[in-house]
Amino acid sequence: KVVALDEMADREATKLSGGQQQRLALARALVMEPPLLLLDEPLSNLDAKLRERMRWELKDLQRRTGITFVYVTHDQSEAMALSDRVAVMHQGELMQFGPPREVYLRPASKTVADFMGLVNLVPARVARVAGDRSLLAIGGNGTLSIPLPPGATEGDTVHLAIRPESLHLGAPAAPGEGVALVGRVADVTFLGNLTDCHVILDDGTRLRIQVDPRRVLEVGQPVQVQFDPDAASVFTL
Repeated sequence: KVVALDEMADREATKLSGGQQQRLALARALVMEPPLLLLDEPLSNLDAKLRERMRWELKDLQRRTGITFVYVTHDQSEAMALSDRVAVMHQGELMQFGPPREVYLRPASKTVADFMGLVNLVPARVARVAGDRSLLAIGGNGTLSIPLPPGATEGDTVHLAIRPESLHLGAPAAPGEGVALVGRVADVTFLGNLTDCHVILDDGTRLRIQVDPRRVLEVGQPVQVQFDPDAASVFTL
């Protein structure tokens, strides 16, 4: 029942589909109640709805049995939904290890930021280094005060990493708080629970922004992009 195969209990394993065989293999491992269980992309062949159901079933099962799961996946949302700790590996090297919220919101490197979900990497220049918070210049849109990575010096080119959900759209003249970047809507895609919007800034930088699905946007519409500098991370090139 846990792996949704109870109606096929009498069917031979070789007569199951690939996704069903994958769930069967998972059930055979779980029924042994091992102290440690390695799962290598166990949900990869399942359809989206079953995959989401199995994700929560696995999480509940882990809590009930106390078995330690080492779970390998390329699906970032799956990793964050299931884990107490996330280890991001790249070319055989451990890039970052910690709680999923910390890894997502405070990535240790540009590689981690780019891998853990959608992110905008905006080129910027260090205008002035001043203690804990220094000034960063983005295109022709002024400066913002933000913590810089160790070793960054005045004049360096860096990348400002910020998630699409941390960006907000306003009218071009809206004062707003934080930093405001001016641009035009380049593309709008309605996805049901959100609207995925692409904005091209005046300096040519392209940003991906997620907005409320009830908001109506037109391609070519002038907008102002606003965000809290504390929601962004800075990485040297």
